[in-house]
Amino acid sequence: MMTQLKNTIQPYQFKLQTVALLILAFFAPFAVVSQYQKALPIATSVLTSFIVLCLLILVWFSQWKPSKNVPNELKEPKSWMIWALLVPAVMAVGAATYNLNYILSQEFVQYYQQSMPRRMINGGIYIGLMVMFLLLVSRMTKSDLNLIGKAYLSGIGILVFFGIWQFLHLSIGYPMPDLQTRSAVHSVQSEVLVNFRLTSLTEEPSFLVPFLMDGLIIGFMLYKRKRSYVWQWLLPVMFVLFFSFSISGYANLLIVGLFALWIVITSRKIPWKKVMAITGASLIPIGLLIWWKWVLVLELLMPIIGRFDVLFDVTNHSRLYMLVYPFVWMFDYSWVNALFGFGPGSYEFLAETKFLAYGSKLSATSNNVFVDLLFEHGLIGGGAFLLAFILFFVHLYKRRNQDVYYQYAVVLWFHLGITSLYRSDFVSPRFWVIVMITILCAELGKRRILGKDKLTHESLRPRKVGVKQ
Repeated sequence: MMTQLKNTIQPYQFKLQTVALLILAFFAPFAVVSQYQKALPIATSVLTSFIVLCLLILVWFSQWKPSKNVPNELKEPKSWMIWALLVPAVMAVGAATYNLNYILSQEFVQYYQQSMPRRMINGGIYIGLMVMFLLLVSRMTKSDLNLIGKAYLSGIGILVFFGIWQFLHLSIGYPMPDLQTRSAVHSVQSEVLVNFRLTSLTEEPSFLVPFLMDGLIIGFMLYKRKRSYVWQWLLPVMFVLFFSFSISGYANLLIVGLFALWIVITSRKIPWKKVMAITGASLIPIGLLIWWKWVLVLELLMPIIGRFDVLFDVTNHSRLYMLVYPFVWMFDYSWVNALFGFGPGSYEFLAETKFLAYGSKLSATSNNVFVDLLFEHGLIGGGAFLLAFILFFVHLYKRRNQDVYYQYAVVLWFHLGITSLYRSDFVSPRFWVIVMITILCAELGKRRILGKDKLTHESLRPRKVGVKQ
């Protein structure tokens, strides 16, 4: 029966693989849209990811051969982060079970019975997805990268479209559905030129801008004609990004842009003097415009500038508060939770027992992957994940001048690290889609260095003995 199932799946294995990854990539941007998430009794993104996992398991099963050895793909640097998540998560579950005897709290028991199993299921789905991807990545080609990237850009493009539509609605009253988002400017006392923020389908700008930044990088990689990239993609995305008035988005753009510029400057193939001259020439008119219309520019940027008064005030800035205080709270109760964590998803326990300085409850996440994991998996697990993340970055950075795919990979990984500081969750489709695209770029770069870049799906099909192909 198993052999018959394999034979049935084999002719369609590459199509199933492609369809699965296209579904994951296209729907990833909508995981931050509440209407999409609540469309089904369970979170839609989780159900979608589970379906994709099942499809990839079928693909892997169709070409699997029994072996006692661990596949090489699970030993290489690209798999380090998976191990740094999986092993500490198991230890954190044990620590949470141990802490039931020491944390005499109804909220902790409720978390242990409800939130932790939910987090374990969600995390298991995405770790399983990544394991299947690593086992199948050696079969993937440049066309797979293009298809996954274009599917992801298509999803982001819908967010950009609704962002522009929202601008027309808020500025000139052009009719559109009520998105029920936090589009009003807040925490600003001075007069502003624009009294709204673009959120598109998301609830607030900081949910939107990571996808816009993803789109800028991946779009540049996929567009063959850079002039078309500028007019068809860069300008619309930058328009929505600018009017999002997101401090984190602006900082993200600046930091990643400077890092990408550094990659270009240190490249052995690109004339860095010419690049610097073009960059300088493009900044001159911007500087002159700011000098000429300073008052107008000041009013335009006031939704950002006006918030700097409380940006670094821990007691008044809720997001900063939720980033800093877990470093204190993790030492509550026993040394076990300090070393191994309070358990998967335990930031929700904080949300029920801790309060912001002005009395409101915490959110169910700090929106920082590294802080969440530090509290969930403790000093050992959080440190292991951070170390694995940095080591893979170093692995890519050392190879940046060997192939252009490595350059795209290291910029994407650096960008993922930046977004993981302010608005990210490792149990989300977007996080793992970026990881997959980065690893596939690194795989294609390695093949081109080794002279194996002509790999196609046809060359990967199993050959039957005695039959010409």
